[in-house]
Amino acid sequence: MKAADGSRRPLWLNQNTLTAHIFFGPYVLFPILAALTWLGGILALLGLWVKDGKPRYQSDEASVVFISDVGATHQKTFIGICCTTAGFYILSLFAERWLRHVDRLPTDLRKREKIFDWLAIFFCIIGSAGLVLLSAFNAFDHSTVHWTMTLVFIIGVALSAIFQSAEVWSLHKDHPDRKSLRRNSILKLLVVLLAILCAIGFGATYAVCGGNSTPYKSHTAETCNKVTSAAAALEWTVAFILVFYFLTIAADLWPAGKSSPRYMRRLAKWQAKHDNFNGLEKDFTGRRAFNETSQVGGNLTWQQREINLRQDMLNRNLGRDVTPQSNSDEFIGNGIGNGNGNVNTNGYTQNQLDTPITARSSVGGETDGRYSMGSQTPMMRQV
Repeated sequence: MKAADGSRRPLWLNQNTLTAHIFFGPYVLFPILAALTWLGGILALLGLWVKDGKPRYQSDEASVVFISDVGATHQKTFIGICCTTAGFYILSLFAERWLRHVDRLPTDLRKREKIFDWLAIFFCIIGSAGLVLLSAFNAFDHSTVHWTMTLVFIIGVALSAIFQSAEVWSLHKDHPDRKSLRRNSILKLLVVLLAILCAIGFGATYAVCGGNSTPYKSHTAETCNKVTSAAAALEWTVAFILVFYFLTIAADLWPAGKSSPRYMRRLAKWQAKHDNFNGLEKDFTGRRAFNETSQVGGNLTWQQREINLRQDMLNRNLGRDVTPQSNSDEFIGNGIGNGNGNVNTNGYTQNQLDTPITARSSVGGETDGRYSMGSQTPMMRQV
């Protein structure tokens, strides 16, 4: 990623790297840390079981033990893993809600999208509570409570993910230029469906012999050992799939680094120093709209470039049209130069841009102040 003078953008300004997000969009670290904590914890429990010699911790256990059984044997470690993961998971969803509220991520334009988001947070908290409680009540001493909380955990996380998918899919319709919204919603839903199928398989195989390897009803010990081992394997599979679900949340939060005021200020200064004509670089908006004219970004100060960057990102997050439009004298619509050294910022001053802009209510017939993509016609808030 080079400027006009051949300079390569430093890592801390390259939004394709995690380094830039650590500086300007650290919220993405919440789901990443949740994924790493959970993955590391599951691998640690698996390693402890192997280190112990792959034992059957109780006489009626199958050849492949449940995560719950290893967790009950190493309960302090298990509680630490579950509590840390639950904490980062909850922080991830609250971070997403806040970033959409302040227009750092594509904004909710419909009431149903906010409802989906709050329902996702609610079931996230329910699922996280189930995760913490299932670790506190181990499978050996509190079997009924443990497996009940396991069910609460699975259902809570599944419903939360489904509502997240619904919200992101709905956002895609109002922000059609954000291809990542559609991709993320589909990916999230596929991960959840796979986890649900494995969870159903786990429940079905567990019920055959009651989770034991001893003879059960008409089933022999050998049959029960195989079936219960399959149930345990499916439980481990569901646990590993959860890692990918956390990573889909990281994908939702990833664009927040680009909308950081500190990032855009530093990027504008770097561009003013190294790039005399490139203006908004193609990777910033994800489209080539600003390559349509050589005037864009030409001879602008870093302050003017910052206004351009912030106004364009704000317009895109609010679902406004950001396609450059021209008349006989100037380019308008995105804070673009008019040829005389001045910048049209659509009526926004630097001070106004320092404060997040929220849309007006449509109560009483007012327009929302946001524009549908590809149109300069104000759109009414839809409910």
